[in-house]
Amino acid sequence: MLRHGNIKISSVIIMEFNMFKLSKNVVLEALRCCRDVYPHDQDFLVSRAIDGFTILAVEGTNETTDWVTNLKFMIKRDDCHRGFKNNANRTLAQLVIGYEALDPSRTLVLAGHSLGGATATLIADLLWESGNRNIVLVTAGSPRPGGRRLRKRLKNLEHMRFVHGDDIVPGTPPWLAGYVHTHPAIQLKDENDTRFDGVADHNMGDYVTAAEKFFESKRVVM
Repeated sequence: MLRHGNIKISSVIIMEFNMFKLSKNVVLEALRCCRDVYPHDQDFLVSRAIDGFTILAVEGTNETTDWVTNLKFMIKRDDCHRGFKNNANRTLAQLVIGYEALDPSRTLVLAGHSLGGATATLIADLLWESGNRNIVLVTAGSPRPGGRRLRKRLKNLEHMRFVHGDDIVPGTPPWLAGYVHTHPAIQLKDENDTRFDGVADHNMGDYVTAAEKFFESKRVVM
């Protein structure tokens, strides 16, 4: 068993990683885009570096105003976090106007870290509900994006939800307020584990490093 905070996570989650259809190259490229979007001029980044895929990485929590969005957890829209939903609508509108990222000949990989992960999840919800099934989701350190109806809507969407070490962000907003994750976590080992490092474990650069080591493990063959 692995442990995330006080929660035990079955190693079966890791063993069944091979059930996902994405290659490790696509997943790692998506995670690197989540890291590289931070200094980007816009709050999202589009990559077509891998044939057959378009990766849309949404920027995570970086500014003080982002934390205001994070804290608007008491009000939901369509069983989704209101602030995350607003970000999703804005990002999707910019994407459609400025890019041809919704090319049906390419699989759209939605990706995001922190707030960006929740936003990417709700963009996936918008597209999934519109009938677009050629999408997958990769998130890192995402907070809970919505309620149980959202989880039910996305139950058939392929979603690789990574959690690094004792990252505290995936434990927010509180489940007592009705918030849940849509898919189980894939736990990434914290190589420099110390007590009370839940904030440090949220760093996106560390997520990329841990994921690279994760894929080097003999437990994952893709």
